[in-house]
Amino acid sequence: MSYNKSGVYVRNNIIYVQGNIDGIFYRKSTKKKDTKANLLWAKKNAQSVLLQLIGKKDTTKTYLLKDFGYKSLEINSSNRKENTNKDYLKTFELHIEPKFGKWDLRQIRPTDIKSWQNDLGKKLSGKRIMNIRTIFRGILQDAFIDELIPINPFDRVKPPKVEKSKINPCSLEEVKTITSNANGWFKNYLLIAFFTGLRVGEMIALKWEDIDFSNDEIDIKRSTSKRIISTPKTAKSIRTIDMLPVVKSALLEQSFISKSKSEFVFINQYGKNFMDPTNLTKRHWKPLLEKLKIEYRVLYQTRHTFASLMLQQREEIGWVSEMMGHTDIHTTLTKYARFIPRQNKKRAKFLNNIDFGSSKSAQKLHKEKKKISK
Repeated sequence: MSYNKSGVYVRNNIIYVQGNIDGIFYRKSTKKKDTKANLLWAKKNAQSVLLQLIGKKDTTKTYLLKDFGYKSLEINSSNRKENTNKDYLKTFELHIEPKFGKWDLRQIRPTDIKSWQNDLGKKLSGKRIMNIRTIFRGILQDAFIDELIPINPFDRVKPPKVEKSKINPCSLEEVKTITSNANGWFKNYLLIAFFTGLRVGEMIALKWEDIDFSNDEIDIKRSTSKRIISTPKTAKSIRTIDMLPVVKSALLEQSFISKSKSEFVFINQYGKNFMDPTNLTKRHWKPLLEKLKIEYRVLYQTRHTFASLMLQQREEIGWVSEMMGHTDIHTTLTKYARFIPRQNKKRAKFLNNIDFGSSKSAQKLHKEKKKISK
């Protein structure tokens, strides 16, 4: 596309931009009055303004991924939590900008994405790569919507395989052993975690105002993630759960330890609430399992333990789902169906006394074969 820089034209106190585009002369009104500021703007942007007015793209302008990436993250930030925005920004600067920051958006091809994704696969898990892809894909989707690129190259790149996180709950005997050998506030923490199914972030964000001893209920309305306290994971995660007797006893014990010192249920040796579960794992959970010679699991498995134990004991799946804060029962079934015991009984017995006109001789032959086999 060629452009003849003829400049700016003023008529009837209105600024026009004009020039030859691909051999055709255009003059278009900007509808802006002839002021000093507007005239300066028109002269500076004459080409791009004219191209926009005639419905053509300015192919001479460069749209760097770095600049557009920061813009995209900013304009979408109001739809995300604060800690999510921080994670997106950090991920962009660590995994996306170093490779593509100085690239023009229109230069990024599906093969470039594949190569970049393969490099990430050498050091990161499939799940982590998927999270990074989500951020990068969103940026390029904004560029596609703005018609800066003809397609989103991610549409033509297969995502990596993601291994499902392992659900490895503790058995009831292991729960008994673990809680019997824990002491003080950590014993109370474990009893509450094992028998509420709360996420680790929800546990350390609990406040005494959330505990209703009169009605045996606990309000879950906040969570701690990456040192930031905010609302829980999903809308369904904001919930009120039942306080089982074992949980109530543990909370009453804990009230003597922390209630007079903090608004938070669980506090560290300095009287402050926990902002990072890493210390819980490193200083308390892992050493306890090692001491008891129990297979190591991440602390989050206390949540899976609650679900598996309750379903094994035939508690209603709807109740378990509500306690867990799942979006629906389907989520609970998908994760924990294997822990629901099968009933060892004959099925559809009501059909036994209904005659569907089956052959008498066939029934007789079947009975005779059973006698011979005996």
